[in-house]
Amino acid sequence: MDRDIGKRWVWFLALVCLPIAVYLNSLQNPFHYDDIHSIVDNPHIRQLGNIPGFFADPTLFSAQAENAMYRPLLLTTFAVNYAISGYEVWSYHLVGILLHAGCVLLVWGIGRYLLGDDLAAGFGALVFGLHPINSESINYISSRSEVLAGFFILLGFWGFLKYRDRRRGIILIVGAFSAGLLSKSTVVVLPALLLAWNLVFEREGLRKNGKLYGLLGGVFALYLGMVWKFLEKATLGEPVRSYSEQIWTQVKAGVFYLKLLLWPSGLSVDHQFLISDSLFDPFAASAFLFLISLAWLSWYHRKRHPLPLFLLIWFFAALAPASLVPLNVLINEHRLYVPSAAWGLVLAYVFALLRDRGGAWIRGREVGALIILVACTWATWERNQVWKDEYSLWGDAAAKGELMARPFIFLGENFARDGRDKEAQDAFEKVVQRDPGFSPAYASLGKIYRENGQIAKAEMVLRKGVEVDLENPDLWEGLGEVYKDLERWEECVEAYGEAVALRPEDDGLHNNLGNAYQMVGRGREALSHHRRALELNPEDARTYLNLGNASLMLGDYQGALAGYRKAVEMDPRFAGAWLSLGNLHERLGQVGGALYAYEKAEGIDPRYSDFVEERRRILKGMGE
Repeated sequence: MDRDIGKRWVWFLALVCLPIAVYLNSLQNPFHYDDIHSIVDNPHIRQLGNIPGFFADPTLFSAQAENAMYRPLLLTTFAVNYAISGYEVWSYHLVGILLHAGCVLLVWGIGRYLLGDDLAAGFGALVFGLHPINSESINYISSRSEVLAGFFILLGFWGFLKYRDRRRGIILIVGAFSAGLLSKSTVVVLPALLLAWNLVFEREGLRKNGKLYGLLGGVFALYLGMVWKFLEKATLGEPVRSYSEQIWTQVKAGVFYLKLLLWPSGLSVDHQFLISDSLFDPFAASAFLFLISLAWLSWYHRKRHPLPLFLLIWFFAALAPASLVPLNVLINEHRLYVPSAAWGLVLAYVFALLRDRGGAWIRGREVGALIILVACTWATWERNQVWKDEYSLWGDAAAKGELMARPFIFLGENFARDGRDKEAQDAFEKVVQRDPGFSPAYASLGKIYRENGQIAKAEMVLRKGVEVDLENPDLWEGLGEVYKDLERWEECVEAYGEAVALRPEDDGLHNNLGNAYQMVGRGREALSHHRRALELNPEDARTYLNLGNASLMLGDYQGALAGYRKAVEMDPRFAGAWLSLGNLHERLGQVGGALYAYEKAEGIDPRYSDFVEERRRILKGMGE
């Protein structure tokens, strides 16, 4: 007994330490992609006092309300990370790695129950823990939702296997399901796993576990009532592709995912993958026949080998939420987090079967297992390094998927951010050539052209973008900027107006539209939009200056005075606001106030010295 306990402690330490060790070189990898809006720019995670709000308001998920999602437990973990390390990434990665280690232990516990073999279960758990397919789930911080959901799915299933006939087991399973739903909706696969277990191994359990299934159904109904409007938008509103395209594309994806697990070469943050729309597509047809054959073989051998059938159901049930609901991204690696646990258990099952053959088979399986684990460790360590910055991540994706638009968009944006305009322009032009229907590329390319003085080119490409997508606010905003540069103010008003209609919560757009209205002499409309901008962002000094200007247009001197004073209060180093305040004081005959404001402007920005000296001479003459 003591020896068994000692062995289990050795396994426990190995299963915790090895997955942690393989991800140590990821601790300083930066935030990427969705991390920016959900973590870096998200003000809601910066106060622990906001945590109760996460459970009531899905819009707190992101800095952008249109990206609302109900994942309060995930947000809570981000808030705790921020409290620990601010925006230093190490604590975010550490939490993800520790969660992953917890999942590895749960896979081991499940494997021990299913196989009755500690060594085989440990091998399967380590395949899951070290497999490079999971490097995206660990390196990409926003994919913590996948790891959290996976943890609760595995915890619930482990609790079902161990304690389903006991009260504490029911509490554990329902608790895990509830917590999982607060992390990511993909946890809905947990009841499917339990049902599959009963159908394959223990049919009488369907009746015996009726209370458990009733409780899980009640929890899910409550959850569905809370998030229905968000699910409805994704599934019934305006799906990004037809359901025939979704289903046949995901049939192909199922085979592709199996290939990545078997031979994980060509890993990418953005795989090049084409849409299929029917069984007449030869690739979709071949994939369909392969999957049907796999299912038939598993069913045919179910009496002697029921576990492969169950693990096949596990694999595809875990993929089902992302396969049935049309999402923007056709395939990605983090969707394989929970399915890869089933893959690890498949290999563990094969490992256990070889034990019965004896002799060279036993030695061979151990050598083979060691080779697999070493290869996985090396591949994961190498893959972590691809996530070290935006250039390596998206450069890798661009090299592996030359027909894909998104890698070049992200590369271009990073080139532009770092002042590498020529490389940014080349990247955006490649996107427009490869995918003429991808409207964000036109907005980015137009911005680069404009910033480099190629105004005519900017207008042309932005106009073409609008023809592609009338509902992209970035295109209309870009056109507004172009028309502002060209002083074509009526067209500027029209363009900014379209942008505001599409993105009404953007204070900057309201401010720009207000300025354009001022240029066409429509002061009341200008005032209205500046006020709206301040409702959205009450701490912007430049908007207070513009509010003052609009008030002055309408002859409201007190309103203008209040706007200018508020501008310099919000930003005492705002020379332009001090200058406008001085001008207004001068107009009102308030010599002392004018001199004070002018001198403040001069002290901040010496370029105003000649102007201020002239005003000082005139004002002193008036005073005499």
